[in-house]
Amino acid sequence: MKNFLYLLLFVSSLSIAQSKEIIEDPAANGYFILNKTSVRFENNFILNKFVSPNQGRGIYNNLSLFTNLSHNEFYFTVFGEKINLKIADFKGNIIGNIYIDTLKANKDLYRIENLEVQVLKNNKIVKNWTSVQQSISYSEDIVFDRKTYFEKGYLPYTDSLVNGDKLVILFRKKGQDSFLKLNLEKKESARKPFIINTISEDFKKPKSFENFIQESIDKLHKDRFLDKSNFYDSWPEDYAPRILGNTNRHFKNEKFCLVFRKPNGKKRTYDSFEYRTSINSKTGEWINSNGIIFLELKESGAQYKLEVRYKDNPQDVAVYKFDTEPDWYQALWFKIVIGMLSLLIFSVIYIFWIRKIEERKRLEQKAKIKMLYAQLNPHFVFNALGSIQGLLNDNQIEKANQYLVGFGSLLRNTLTSSEKETQSLEIEIKSINNYIELEQLRNLFSYRLTIDEEINVHEVQTLPLLMQPLIENAIKHGISNKENIEITLTISKKGDDLIFELADNGKGFDTLAEQKGFGLKLVKDRITLFNQSSKKMKIDMKIQSNLSGTQITVYYKNWLKND
Repeated sequence: MKNFLYLLLFVSSLSIAQSKEIIEDPAANGYFILNKTSVRFENNFILNKFVSPNQGRGIYNNLSLFTNLSHNEFYFTVFGEKINLKIADFKGNIIGNIYIDTLKANKDLYRIENLEVQVLKNNKIVKNWTSVQQSISYSEDIVFDRKTYFEKGYLPYTDSLVNGDKLVILFRKKGQDSFLKLNLEKKESARKPFIINTISEDFKKPKSFENFIQESIDKLHKDRFLDKSNFYDSWPEDYAPRILGNTNRHFKNEKFCLVFRKPNGKKRTYDSFEYRTSINSKTGEWINSNGIIFLELKESGAQYKLEVRYKDNPQDVAVYKFDTEPDWYQALWFKIVIGMLSLLIFSVIYIFWIRKIEERKRLEQKAKIKMLYAQLNPHFVFNALGSIQGLLNDNQIEKANQYLVGFGSLLRNTLTSSEKETQSLEIEIKSINNYIELEQLRNLFSYRLTIDEEINVHEVQTLPLLMQPLIENAIKHGISNKENIEITLTISKKGDDLIFELADNGKGFDTLAEQKGFGLKLVKDRITLFNQSSKKMKIDMKIQSNLSGTQITVYYKNWLKND
């Protein structure tokens, strides 16, 4: 039996059909129903659109009912080589999409005995106006939906087309203007393989991959259509629905049997195809195949790609891309949660680690400060013993005894303070006053202390004996070459800063020159180490010195706040 495909004149409603139905039945019927006359096209594959100036309709309609066919023009793309134009009496036994002129006034316009056809091929007349009844007649049985219909009519035109050929077919009532114009253009069919059938595993009845392959082969052996027809030979590029991939998401362990169109005009052999698969951009090797490919999606959350080509045409590759759903631990939300938790854990560990380092540095700084403080005590004791020796050499026994008593008291305070990181301003002032009184036993100088009344000397903290070496230097430089020496110490506040201002009217010294004594160097080192161990509370010292005296200012910054 001759097999053909009825295609719509207004719709291409083609789909991938099961092979058993396609060999016996048309995939779709396309008719012009002109009163009692039907016009039908036969071609392996037709895509159509039309332009209707008087109706202004769109393209690719499913069903079109028109009241007037006058001056209508239609455009089609055909992909099959063979094309037939058949005209018959309409018996009302067609199934499919139709184009109907419902205007009764036109019923005589379409009678077969009055109908003429003209055909132009590539702008040349190949069939001049000819009566339909002068054409070759035909009769055939049409099988559709398991029913057989008999049809008898005329075959005004048949032809074999090559790519690029253009046909124009005109219809008219004898002696009148044409009322219908059909434009057809032949284009190349698909060069790439595409899926014509697919078998997938029933999720309700899971089975091993080996059993699935065997069952699929058994089903294909029962398919008497497979490769017994050229139905798919003239399909256009990428028209077939993508049964697998590109638009659908799939799941782990899904199984597929994919049947690809055989090479045009050739038989399917064991090596007429080549295919390869890629998983997450890891590409496999090309494998020979007969175009029946079995595929199992073994990984979840994976990106698969299947490439298929004809062995004799390797440059045209069909590509199917598809993804499998990720497991819960591969899902984006889970990765975000894990990322946030990891970041949180890392941040906690990092903060803890930084704090441990800072605490270690702080302890190291404190140890260094205590070491410097330990160096200060021998320095102080050495200077005190020198003063006592000076008193004894001057035979000032009573003053020497007084100095020893005061020195013992001051030394006890110094040893007590050495165990503390800070001490109250009150204790610091007492230590300074004790030291001043001792020095005044052997040297004549005036000393004046001024304290801001807003400062709570009981609560405010300072570094122990930080000012004592500076006062020593003030006495030393002041007494050396001058009389009427004056030393003043002013303690004030500015905002949250505690300020010590120590001034003398001695000879001064070069602040840029290296100092031979240890006192000033020990003070600077203590300040540096303290600043390295404290985040908010800092200490700064500025020295101004000239021939008229020296002024040293020590700033306890933010010491009136809690660190």
